[in-house]
Amino acid sequence: MRTVKTQRGTAIVLLIIGLLMLTAGSVDPALVAARPVQATELTDQSDPDPAAEEEEPTKQIDLYPTISHSSVSALAIETSRQRTLYTKQINPRIHMPAASKIMTALIACERLKTDVQVTISKVAAEVGAQEKTPDGVILHSGDKYPLGYLLARLIYYDSDAAALAIAEQISNVEEQFVEIMNARATAFRMTGTVFKNSTGDLVYDMSATGISKSNPGSALLQYTTLPDMALLFLQAIANPVFFEYLTTPSRYFVLSESSIVVMRNRMSGIWTRSEGLINGVFYSQWANSSFMAAIGTVNDINTIVLTYMGNPDEADNDLMAIFQACESFYTRSPLVMAGDLFAGTTEQTVDGESFGLVFKNTVYYVHPHSNDWLKQTIRYKSLGPFNRPILRSMTVGQVVFELVDGTQIAVDVAPDRQILSSISIIDNVLSGLQRNSNLATVLIIAGLFLIIVMLIRVIVGIDRVRQLTKRIRSEKRNRRPEN
Repeated sequence: MRTVKTQRGTAIVLLIIGLLMLTAGSVDPALVAARPVQATELTDQSDPDPAAEEEEPTKQIDLYPTISHSSVSALAIETSRQRTLYTKQINPRIHMPAASKIMTALIACERLKTDVQVTISKVAAEVGAQEKTPDGVILHSGDKYPLGYLLARLIYYDSDAAALAIAEQISNVEEQFVEIMNARATAFRMTGTVFKNSTGDLVYDMSATGISKSNPGSALLQYTTLPDMALLFLQAIANPVFFEYLTTPSRYFVLSESSIVVMRNRMSGIWTRSEGLINGVFYSQWANSSFMAAIGTVNDINTIVLTYMGNPDEADNDLMAIFQACESFYTRSPLVMAGDLFAGTTEQTVDGESFGLVFKNTVYYVHPHSNDWLKQTIRYKSLGPFNRPILRSMTVGQVVFELVDGTQIAVDVAPDRQILSSISIIDNVLSGLQRNSNLATVLIIAGLFLIIVMLIRVIVGIDRVRQLTKRIRSEKRNRRPEN
């Protein structure tokens, strides 16, 4: 009874203190709202459960590394299973200029050859007059440039004029090109993305209240999300032309008989600085903030990193911090090895003959260095029933492993031996001959030799019979009495 009274008294005192502080305006309302939770925790601790204390450390699993960088939001994903390796403040709707430009570049890589000549329109030239690129090339109305140059200008220098010129080359007017952009976004399952232009310029509802240019929020009319941006970037790097331009730090173009333009990615220095961790970067800057999409390899893990609203002066450091943290935190190791026995269960044919199971392929997965990230339970899905013959190349089921973050990995299993029917024995012999061409050749030659020998012996035998018959007839004629 004393314990109960003490607990109630503590809760009442805390409640009174919270009300007094709230009335005085000297405490944040969120802290006051947290008081009842703290009081409950104090009550629970009055009679601690030793078993609960022992289980507590197992609940503290770090799903992602802790990283310090200047970007408001960031996302890192491994490309093989598209699992999240790191995430920070994933907002539901953001203005990401790089999304429009990457989509524009991807569509161009899909539809046009890099040697196609693109004519610069008056609109694109006006946009180009407002931008300065390190190569010093000024786009004039009526000029023609190879698509390859405009792709490099877009990817290396984040050029609005290049994006607009490409859009007009494909669809004549930008509005029609935007329809293609949105159709591709739908095909990529980018459900949180809407495009309004090819350049990534901000488009928002001017009639909405409580917005600013730096934080338009729900008033955005052109928007995306970092997960959607990841889907787009995965599609882009799967295109060999886009991938080549993204991962090549510099290249040159012959624009006329006497003019060679050398271009370098603004982030090309990070190729060397990262010592192979980072091998491709798309850098975009808007409103004194950096937006990046990068690809690299950490511990044999192909990784993409997206950053949103970072400090341009810290762009290199932001990418380095994320890639290096992933390198320190994650490793790639085999989940199962091909040919290893799966001892969880056995299968049998419809006539009752049992057989064991082995894993068909070696499967790798990504997990922290300090934790295998595997849950203790697995599931087996059978593809039976099974009729003879049972071949070792068959897939008879799947073993499903689950990771701590909810990822499920299905691994195919095969029989540990062959079970043949009587008819299949002949099939097995024939298939064995097909696999071993040398043995088949020897057997064919030997068979032909035996056939020839047998034919010779038959011919010789027939000749002997003929001669013997002739001799017998001759002897019979000689034995006849003379008349």
